[in-house]
Amino acid sequence: MSQSMEQGTGGSLPTATMKRVALVVGLAAALFVAYTFTLWFVIREEVDADEVLVLVRKTGRTIPAELGEEFEDQIVLYPELLDKLAVYEGRELPSDPVERDALRTKITNRYKGVVLEPLKEGRYYPNPYTYRRERQEVTVIDHGEVGVLIRKFGRPLIFPKTVATEPDERGPVAKTLGPGRHYINLLAYEVQKFDAIQIPEGHVGVVTLLSGNEPKVKNTYTVGPGEQGVQRKTLEPGLEYYNPYLKKIDIVDLHNHIYDMEEDKNSAIHFPSNDSFTVSMDGTIEWSITPERAAEVTVAFGDKDDILNKIILPYARSISRIQGSKLQARDFISGNTRTQFQVNLKEELELACRERGVTIHSALVRKIVPPSEVTSLTSAREQADQEIERSRNQIQTAQAQARLAEQEEMQTRNTLLGDARLDAVGFTKKAEERKIKSVTEANRELEVARLRLESASKQAKAIVARGQAEANVILYDYQARAEPLKSAVDAFGGGMVYAQHFFLQKIAPSIQSVLSNTEGPFADIFRSFQDFTPPVKPLAKGGDQ
Repeated sequence: MSQSMEQGTGGSLPTATMKRVALVVGLAAALFVAYTFTLWFVIREEVDADEVLVLVRKTGRTIPAELGEEFEDQIVLYPELLDKLAVYEGRELPSDPVERDALRTKITNRYKGVVLEPLKEGRYYPNPYTYRRERQEVTVIDHGEVGVLIRKFGRPLIFPKTVATEPDERGPVAKTLGPGRHYINLLAYEVQKFDAIQIPEGHVGVVTLLSGNEPKVKNTYTVGPGEQGVQRKTLEPGLEYYNPYLKKIDIVDLHNHIYDMEEDKNSAIHFPSNDSFTVSMDGTIEWSITPERAAEVTVAFGDKDDILNKIILPYARSISRIQGSKLQARDFISGNTRTQFQVNLKEELELACRERGVTIHSALVRKIVPPSEVTSLTSAREQADQEIERSRNQIQTAQAQARLAEQEEMQTRNTLLGDARLDAVGFTKKAEERKIKSVTEANRELEVARLRLESASKQAKAIVARGQAEANVILYDYQARAEPLKSAVDAFGGGMVYAQHFFLQKIAPSIQSVLSNTEGPFADIFRSFQDFTPPVKPLAKGGDQ
């Protein structure tokens, strides 16, 4: 019986052990499978090349209020905040950068918030209980674009700063993102894209620094490098990537500009001459901005239209009036005077504009229009002078023709005399007769030539006399026109009296109603004309009393 019990007991022990071992092994295998399944299908995160993974800690401590109001609304665990938390916990900040980064990592694992650095391409196993995971696309800046980071964490900017230059400042970051792929945590930053600015050839870029150092020299149009305001140095042609929160760039054209007064009908220049006639002028001005002073000119005056209307045209009108007032109206008809007027205009306009950063390349006076009454008188005088000159030319032509005829006759006679001498040896008598005959004919022809010369001289004198007579007729005609005016002036005893009479005669019908009121300063003016006593012209000796 005891033997059978021992056999039974000995047979049951291995079976129970095997069951327990099998149970443990099965449980371990199930746990391994469950862990592997959870790790691979639940926890595992495969980050592709065009993605980043941002982690947000859901567990841990909250940022203590004792750090100050500036950290109350912070949700991003950035390095400066982690340093503040380490000091708050009584830890000493290591001077070694590697040790400081290790301390920051420990502090990060204790507090809730957004982990600043995103995870790039790869395989990760973040704890889903501790972290909330968010996939984001990689930020891509195309060619010809510039990216500006808008930082969502940190302390607010202090006026007048417009960009964040420190790592713990909130707002637009001064440093920009160039074309390419950038791994940005979009929970901590906002990325704004702007087009780069293309500065063409023949242009420059005027830079206005919106945030910078206080200018050392106040109240100037431009400032030095790094100072807030318009920079004295301009940008050369090319593609410029810039932060619009930090800089403002204006493109300025340095090409030559041509302004034609004839195309702008309202831009003709009118000025009085020395004899009080109104002279009109139009022309063409070619100008450009001095490259070294492009920034100053742009700030002081504006674009090219402002420069034209504020500098060039006002100076052109002013110089024209000053130079024109030195000349008589008839002087503008002469070519030499007009040329000198144009030279003076260009020199003075060039000097005045150069002081303000504008270069004048040419100032061409195309047309000067004197008053019609001066033009008609001058034209008649020029016609008379031309007629006299034409008569002189005709006389000189007749004299030249007479001299030519005389020379031809003398040449003919010499030729005949030479031929006669050659034949004189064999034909003495015949040659003598031929000589006499030839001399007689030559003398007769010479006499005829002389008569022609006298006739041409008389005809030339007649032409000169006729031209002089016609000129005298024109002169007498002008004198006859001027004589009645002179007689009228003499009859009134002087030009002032005659002018007053003419003035009163013209305006009397228009101001009859005004003169009816005999009181007031306006009537006193015309009363002075009535009280004026003309000077008495003395009678000639022996004249009637």
